[in-house]
Amino acid sequence: MHPAFSVIFLTTLIGVGQGLFLALYTGQVYAVFHVLSAQGDSHFYATGSAISLLFLTGGLVASFFHLGHPERAWRSAAKWRTSWLSREVLVLPAFMGCVLLYGAAHWLGWNAPLFTLGDALPVNLILLAGALGTLLCFALFLSTGMIYA
Repeated sequence: MHPAFSVIFLTTLIGVGQGLFLALYTGQVYAVFHVLSAQGDSHFYATGSAISLLFLTGGLVASFFHLGHPERAWRSAAKWRTSWLSREVLVLPAFMGCVLLYGAAHWLGWNAPLFTLGDALPVNLILLAGALGTLLCFALFLSTGMIYA
């Protein structure tokens, strides 16, 4: 297998963005459960999310360089029922949207509890966006892996 440089670039950049987001969210969840100490500044997570988005965007841009006809890129999502590539094309922007929401919620301080689990675990928009982002991140890992399987 000899993939094009753009495919290597795209896979690496998207993987770095995914890993950074997962590290940020895992650290926050560990802090909620008092396994790690919490970051005092919420801008830490917002900045990390912005960096993750830069890597993800770079990977998305790199994906256009290995298309034979970039003007028909929108058609790559048409066969999502049968094509793992189409699923990857759909999941990546959804994941990027969750990372953006996660970072923006931290930046804007949207940490008011929406509901409480049990007696002591307040759940806010930030935790929900991170959980959804984590699910989409693993769906993106699965889609990418199945393309090369």
